[in-house]
Amino acid sequence: MEYANRAPYYWGNLTWEELRAASGRKPVVIQPIGAMEQHGYHLPLNTDNYIISKLCDAAGQRAPDEVLILPCLPYAFNAHHMDFPGVIAIQWDHVINYLIDIVLSVTRHGFDRFIFISGHGCNPPYLAVAGNEVNTRTGALCASLLWTALADNVPKIRDSVVPGGMAHACELETAVMRYLDPGRVREDQVIDEMNFVQGRFLQMDLATATGVHLGEHWWSSFSPSGVAGEASKGTADKGRLMFERAADNLVELVRELRGRPDPALTRIDRH
Repeated sequence: MEYANRAPYYWGNLTWEELRAASGRKPVVIQPIGAMEQHGYHLPLNTDNYIISKLCDAAGQRAPDEVLILPCLPYAFNAHHMDFPGVIAIQWDHVINYLIDIVLSVTRHGFDRFIFISGHGCNPPYLAVAGNEVNTRTGALCASLLWTALADNVPKIRDSVVPGGMAHACELETAVMRYLDPGRVREDQVIDEMNFVQGRFLQMDLATATGVHLGEHWWSSFSPSGVAGEASKGTADKGRLMFERAADNLVELVRELRGRPDPALTRIDRH
């Protein structure tokens, strides 16, 4: 998105002198990360990257002086999708170390508030590890999340089966893509697929959680198309409601993080 306009809330659009000056206003630096993987027959491989980039841009438009947005990382850990052509999979430890290197560089330039925000459902555990490392190594504060956590109106909007209707290339992602850029959706290829066995604890859904994580396994074993959910129920109007709520809440998260007290000021080493 940074190449589409000259918005000053993009890190890469600034000169080094402008970047140095920007550190004085203490913005939150946002690192979006997506994935390159199948999203059924009807959505493109870069769906996660597109949605998360648009969401961060929407936050930048709402609060341009309070954020700096880094370029979206387009690849992630998703080896479990490799049976589908087009997937680019990165080793989990590479993802973590790459994120740490990025933020350690950013802290060197005077910034100490960060958000790792993911468009891909498998990223959050790795983002949390990287954030913890950054926090303890530098004293900064780094929050991390999957973007859907900000769409807190989903339970009131969704029509798909719970759990399972919103898992991947589903009601949620299809709705948001229909809202953001309907031309990216191959409407004649939209299908519903619900072959993942949902249990009481072992479930797959972007909007519900039992607290139990089932390690990822080969998606082709339960989803011939790469869809997990009811894509047909994802309307553009639902996408608008969920996306805009998430954008508003991302700004609220930014402001909450900016106002958070500095733990270095109250830390006491008890040795």
